[in-house]
Amino acid sequence: MAPATFAGALVGVSLLGAGWSRLSAAFHERRGSSVQRFRKRVRSNWLYAAILFVGVVWWTNADRALLAAVGLPTDWPWAIFGWALVAVGAAVVATVSYLGAFPVARRVRDADIGAGTAAAKMFRYQLFIAALVFCVVTALQVEFRVLETSGLLTMLAFVAAAYVFSAPLVGVSQTTAVPDDATRERLDRLCDRGGLSVARVRLLDGGGHRSDHLTRGPVGRKTLFLTDSLLDRYDDETVSALLAVDAGRVARYVYELRLFTVTAVAGLVFWGVAWSPFGFSLSFLVFAGIGVILLVTGEYASKRLIYRADEAAAERVGRAAVADALDATADEVDTGRAGSFLSFEPSLASRIGRLRDAGGAGETEA
Repeated sequence: MAPATFAGALVGVSLLGAGWSRLSAAFHERRGSSVQRFRKRVRSNWLYAAILFVGVVWWTNADRALLAAVGLPTDWPWAIFGWALVAVGAAVVATVSYLGAFPVARRVRDADIGAGTAAAKMFRYQLFIAALVFCVVTALQVEFRVLETSGLLTMLAFVAAAYVFSAPLVGVSQTTAVPDDATRERLDRLCDRGGLSVARVRLLDGGGHRSDHLTRGPVGRKTLFLTDSLLDRYDDETVSALLAVDAGRVARYVYELRLFTVTAVAGLVFWGVAWSPFGFSLSFLVFAGIGVILLVTGEYASKRLIYRADEAAAERVGRAAVADALDATADEVDTGRAGSFLSFEPSLASRIGRLRDAGGAGETEA
């Protein structure tokens, strides 16, 4: 019965996720929701489906039962093989859930892409996420059981790796390509105009609809990632303005600040739980409270730095050019929870509003 339980959870949750995603996507299509909101909803659906699958498997112990059915021990460290199966299964569930919304997504985005291609790209991305979670869980278990420490070493190691190898990780999770000579020459000219200095440039497959751009990597070894759709849809003035904004963020270490803030908050919580100088409950509350203060401070600082990055970009390529570039790509770029209290990003409307204020007087509240 063990294989049937695991397979049943896999098939059942996949179909449930796909059906719900289809209904949710159709609802947002009828409402005429923005591309941003549509992407956010689709992403939430496959994430919830993957979490539900993991919960069902662990609640029924289907992974351990499957190991026992093939004659393997179910205790540590053999349980790692069961976790690996759960990770792969979660990637499959998330992919199938996404495919439920795919026909609607293709109409909303007016994208010319086949279901097979979309499934392959999504499964690659989902498998990458599942592998990361699997590695973190496994490393934590090794630290707990072998080193008998609190998990801080694992957390710090993975955060350091996430920063040093952030550019290769983007390349692993998404399809990238080296730009041809003509594209590279254009990008070199636009980067120079925007003041962005990077070690490498890689094109992401935008599927004809995504206009994303980001800069990742350690200081001195930054890599610019941008979608081919961005270059196809927008003129040089718009692209150079967006790159100028990226340059302002890089110069102000916005990404590094976010990574430090999240690491410090998580470290405080880990420390409070593991050390517990005031008893478990009180220690957790004290350290978590300090972490919340640090998180809010980091979010506020991040928003201020982004405003300053926009101003630096405006000084380089013109205030109107930056505002127009942000406005032009507003419906395509996934801003997530931007502008909310628990967000490192100020709202796009507030950024554009500040830039359109010719005198730049007064700061818009985050």
